[in-house]
Amino acid sequence: MKETISKQDWLTAQRCLGMAWYGLRTGYEAPSEAELFRMLQGQEIGSLARQLYPGGTLVSKANGRSAVEVTQDLLAGTATPALFEATAEVGPFVAKADILTRDGVGWHVIEVKSSFSDTKSISELVDDLAYTVMIFRRAAVQISKASLALLSRTYRFGDSTERLFDIVDRTDEVNERAQEFDEQADDVARILFDQTQPVPKLVSACRDCPTYEGECLASGLSHTVLEIPSLHHTKLKRLSQEGVVNISELPTDLKLNPTQQRAVGAMLSGSAIVEPALSAALQKIEWPCHYLDFETVATVLPLYPTLGCHRQVVTQFSIHHRGSIDAEPSHSEYLASDPKENCERELTEALIEKLGKRGSIIVYTKFEEKRIEALRDAFPDLADYLQSIVARLLDLEKIIEGNVYHPEFRGSFSIKKVLPALVPELSYAELSVRDGDTAIARFARMAKGEISGDGAETTRRQLLKYCEMDTYAMLKLHETLLRLAARQPDAET
Repeated sequence: MKETISKQDWLTAQRCLGMAWYGLRTGYEAPSEAELFRMLQGQEIGSLARQLYPGGTLVSKANGRSAVEVTQDLLAGTATPALFEATAEVGPFVAKADILTRDGVGWHVIEVKSSFSDTKSISELVDDLAYTVMIFRRAAVQISKASLALLSRTYRFGDSTERLFDIVDRTDEVNERAQEFDEQADDVARILFDQTQPVPKLVSACRDCPTYEGECLASGLSHTVLEIPSLHHTKLKRLSQEGVVNISELPTDLKLNPTQQRAVGAMLSGSAIVEPALSAALQKIEWPCHYLDFETVATVLPLYPTLGCHRQVVTQFSIHHRGSIDAEPSHSEYLASDPKENCERELTEALIEKLGKRGSIIVYTKFEEKRIEALRDAFPDLADYLQSIVARLLDLEKIIEGNVYHPEFRGSFSIKKVLPALVPELSYAELSVRDGDTAIARFARMAKGEISGDGAETTRRQLLKYCEMDTYAMLKLHETLLRLAARQPDAET
């Protein structure tokens, strides 16, 4: 069990005390490949932010002295204009400040984040910074100003580091939140270190809690109210107040939309529910049919000239083609010929050629539509062709959401949930690349030259196989949906 409370532990406790309580008692879990890639990008942004404050000192252990002790010495001196990764520890609480700069008789604390300065999640970043301020003040460090170093939307590949960041002053909000945190800190610490688990409470954080099903509220239950798709927070709050977790105890007066009603019915019956309207929805698909999937790369710092931070670049596509439901499918694919170059133009021309001018184009979610619209804007001379492709798109997820629910969807219409429920014989388990985040990390590493030679060839094959599986999955889902529709009483014979 951990003996200290970190910023992450504190922020988790703000969402759910039980989740944080378990977190202190859970062993270290190595980050996934995609998580590690994101962490390394964050470290790179942090390193660049330090360049804005020349003469600063990076705090680290030295001569048998801890980072906390080294920080105290540097804070007490006058020689260092800025400290990086300064560390404070008070009781069980530990905090690191990304950047501390002298501000008169006090200090200006700056938290570096990989979000844009106009992010809608600013309140979450304020909480992050407020925890640091609270701990440093408890350590008797005078904090006079608190800011966030966030990314500028005007930054472009190759620009100077000064253009990368917007320093956003959030002192007033941080002070208010830090005061709130300080008033509850001792109680939170007592609860987290108590041997008794906090009384569980149903909250939105339960959706991504690793202990919710095995050791907490959902333990022993087949289905819970959190599996109701898109359940509004006000309804979740009501259920929490009434202590309702098991789907079988759902109040009869809780208003649900048709999709939610279908989900509840399937969970209560233990069987899939298929609406008669599924057949009509599938009849909108025009043959020949093309199943399309994109993969993209998006990194904090742009990979290619003229691009800004977090810019999504389409790097590959897979298309399965079929003349009819009984015809043998064929397959087309593209992967950027040189990952170190932006190949979107080449990809777009190949896409137009492979999709032709006839037939529905089946996608899963609106992602492909948004990316095609971005390509349309990027290449005006191809706009008419791309707009005609947009007009042919048909979202398979919406068809499923509007007509089918299987208890094993578990509240999600993601293809990673829908596929095992409807096409259990098909699995991503044997693939080296099993998800989009890993695909991004692998491609980005090729673009950066971190994977080359034989490793690059192997990676290319892995990426192509993953993207191909996505479109093959849609093809098999289409077959399954047609069989389900044919079984319905109102289906045409």
